[in-house]
Amino acid sequence: MGQTHHLTRQNQPQAMHTITRITVTIEATQTVAWPHYSGSTLRGAFGRALRRTACLTGQDKCAGCPLRSSCAYGVVFDPAAPAQPLHPSFRDGLPRFVVQPPALGACQLPAGQSQKFNLLFLPGTDTHHGLIEHILRSAVEKELFQPGLFKLLNTQVSQDPVPPNATQHPASASAPPTTDHITLRWLTPLRLQRLGKPVFKPQQLDAEALVRALLLRQLQWCQLSGQSVPDPQAQLAAASACTADTSLMQWHDMQRYSHTQKDKLPQGGLVGKTTLKGPPQALQSLLPLLQLGEQLHIGKSTVMGLGRLRLGA
Repeated sequence: MGQTHHLTRQNQPQAMHTITRITVTIEATQTVAWPHYSGSTLRGAFGRALRRTACLTGQDKCAGCPLRSSCAYGVVFDPAAPAQPLHPSFRDGLPRFVVQPPALGACQLPAGQSQKFNLLFLPGTDTHHGLIEHILRSAVEKELFQPGLFKLLNTQVSQDPVPPNATQHPASASAPPTTDHITLRWLTPLRLQRLGKPVFKPQQLDAEALVRALLLRQLQWCQLSGQSVPDPQAQLAAASACTADTSLMQWHDMQRYSHTQKDKLPQGGLVGKTTLKGPPQALQSLLPLLQLGEQLHIGKSTVMGLGRLRLGA
């Protein structure tokens, strides 16, 4: 990651960037079996509605389309690789949205029962927000499971600011911890890889692995927002001074069906609580990273809502 720092502008004022949050409230029109995890389903419904409305060429794939950089679907859902990727994994492009589905747990929604979920839109999507709000009714009423199962009740739009210090030197953290621990609660499964292999066991998740995942998500944010990339050595040094208590974590197995691959794909990960323990100064260095991860999720399949964390007990 350090080799890419020459691509960024250093020592320049950082602009305040925001995440646009659309909270969507829907209502069942008949009894519906809501799945245990709906992140991939919500993503698919949104993507199909957006493509049907935004695509002007009718091509099967966005690759090679001359309108990809201006089309709402190409910009938000299936972007091309950046001209100067900050990391090799960005070669397939970075989706500029995140689904935040309802809490884990299958249930029966009777007719008239409401359900809420969030869609987060990242920098670079601003010019398409009007179209996105327009197609959400179609996504809910025509694409969610099957047509007619839900109706859209309302949408609420808000702005979540991402402070510049989220990507500045950790010494700029304004609210350092006063104790020797920070607790992270995983609201959706955390999917990580270490040395090319999935992290299945909680004891495999140590402070360094967690911080490296946070640094990669930070790098994705910098790629999308244009903010400069700080030197990660301070955070890595802080991680080496900390330990991660994962005794309250466990593997949560899930699968999703991919219509593209016509097969079931793994979607499980670690859930529960992680407690980072270490010197207050080290935790202060990591706080901006943790706060950014709290806003953006971390790990694999964040676009579907995985890797969502909340700081605090």
